[in-house]
Amino acid sequence: MYPKSGSNAYMKYKALLLDVDGTLVPIGPHTIPSKKVVDALIEAKTKIAISLVSGRPLRWLSETFEVLGLTDPCIINGGTQIVNPKTHQILWERIIENETVKKVLQIADEHNLSFQVTDEGIEYQNPQQNNFKRVTVIQLQYMATKEEAEKYAELLAVFPDVAVHKIFSWKLGSYDLYLTHRDATKQHATQELARLLGINTSEIIGVGDGENDIPLLRECGLKIAMGNAVEELKKMADYTASPLEKDGVAEVVEKFILQ
Repeated sequence: MYPKSGSNAYMKYKALLLDVDGTLVPIGPHTIPSKKVVDALIEAKTKIAISLVSGRPLRWLSETFEVLGLTDPCIINGGTQIVNPKTHQILWERIIENETVKKVLQIADEHNLSFQVTDEGIEYQNPQQNNFKRVTVIQLQYMATKEEAEKYAELLAVFPDVAVHKIFSWKLGSYDLYLTHRDATKQHATQELARLLGINTSEIIGVGDGENDIPLLRECGLKIAMGNAVEELKKMADYTASPLEKDGVAEVVEKFILQ
């Protein structure tokens, strides 16, 4: 369990890793943290490294980086890249082999699935070409039910070189499948981020809300689920914070970093 309130044991934590959609901001484009959360994180930056861990590509995170004034490396594109939030320099990445990309898109086409490919940092919606250069993410989109998403996830499990993650879609009420290199999950990227920061993963506080945050929390010394998190995440968490709409991230900062 987490240390008792007021314990100096909190000081062993040296980094705070925050999921974005459903944790830091509402799910969807052009969303930024509440003022209470922003103020708490700006103060926390003086005591601890703060990094975002998101499925979003860089262009959907730049505004949040700027609002929070982040300087520590951040994990983007579902764990496929680590970037400097100020310069946008890629510090680490893993890409999907071109042959696998072609086979996955063939399956998407056969099943009439909407999809998006992120190649060299640019998102292509339902692209016709298959001569990509550096694909980091393939996103199969807008599945109506969790069961449908799980069916396609099982179908894609035949590819040993990719990891398949089920996530909430930006189209509310639907699900996406997020495909990355097998060594490019939030878990792998957290290990690499710890190396870049010069710390141990046991010194990290991880906060998330979705199934795709399970690999993130698995690596962290202190595991925190949002109040709006899925039950699987709450079961593995050391602490459950208030939900997003009640500024749960600010509560985490105040309880585990600032006091």
